[in-house]
Amino acid sequence: MRVHHLNCGAHCPLGGALFDGVSRGLFANIPTHCLLIETNEGLVLVDTGYGLRDVAHPHPRLPRLWRSLLNIRLRERDTALRQIEALGLSARDVRHIVLTHLDFDHAGGVEDFP
Repeated sequence: MRVHHLNCGAHCPLGGALFDGVSRGLFANIPTHCLLIETNEGLVLVDTGYGLRDVAHPHPRLPRLWRSLLNIRLRERDTALRQIEALGLSARDVRHIVLTHLDFDHAGGVEDFP
């Protein structure tokens, strides 16, 4: 079994270390943690992070106020799907998705997987 940590989007709110405890600048860097677990029966994805649709068309899925306050960094390469592909795996290999909660930063990418 192998476990991969995926950062599927970043929140960079104004306030630096007040938010993340370590930033030295004005902005924090708070990752959207997701886990990809390789098992003998296929992949298990714990949370999906932001998805391709969030990156391509963030409105109206992600309210402008939320995006502004959190200063969300949305990049296609940070989606779980693209990171899984970068590992040489496929979305079809994902057998189970476990969502810890239904916020878009944890569940927005669920539609990227069949």
